[in-house]
Amino acid sequence: MEHNERKKEMSPAERRRRMEAKRRRQEALKRKKRKRMMLIIGMILGALMIVGLIVFLITKFVSGGSKTIASKNGTFVIALDPGHGGEDVGMTAGETAEKQVTLDICAKLKVMLESQGCQVVMLREDDSRMSKEERVQSANTSGADLLVSIHCGYSEDTGVSGAISHYKKDSKQSAYLAEMIEDALVKESGTSDGGVKEGDYSIVSNTEMPSVLVEVGYLSNDGEAQSMADDNYQNDIAKGIAKGIIMSLEKSE
Repeated sequence: MEHNERKKEMSPAERRRRMEAKRRRQEALKRKKRKRMMLIIGMILGALMIVGLIVFLITKFVSGGSKTIASKNGTFVIALDPGHGGEDVGMTAGETAEKQVTLDICAKLKVMLESQGCQVVMLREDDSRMSKEERVQSANTSGADLLVSIHCGYSEDTGVSGAISHYKKDSKQSAYLAEMIEDALVKESGTSDGGVKEGDYSIVSNTEMPSVLVEVGYLSNDGEAQSMADDNYQNDIAKGIAKGIIMSLEKSE
């Protein structure tokens, strides 16, 4: 009763002020509720993003990404780099020159890979010299899905023998390719397993695709030098490298 009487005693101006104050309080309350709702939605979205990131990182960590090499255009394109050439003879053992051994092995390897449906790009097809920069540029513009460079090893210790596969640093696909090649090469040729390791070579480091440089044997070792000049042994080396390459390719379903 007293409340109603006080309302009757209020002037119109005071009533308007009170109504305006009440409206402002209601609007402030609505804004506060909207802010609270936006904060809750933001927290939910943030939590979902964090969960998604955690799932992505766990999946990536567990799987390590695909080790196999996929084809860009349906047909696997493989770049082969026979080391040295022309006046750049490489290592020698008597009449056996590295530049010729690498070219012979790559020529055999090309035939084997093509018989498996691969397209092969030879960076060098004759006894011509190519600079390191030219080789890298040729490889990067070839559209190749992977590159294999063939070389021979040399050591002051003439008793050292075997094959070594060098792969591109921080490239799991290159490392996997090197492992497959090394394993198959050792099995097919019977050479000693020199293992796989990161390679600090421009043809491996500066090319854009998974890349491996294979030292197929030591020309400083007399027995191995004689083997590498033999056509049948070269076939065994090429067969092993070809098998390793094929095993590293991503199979289509």
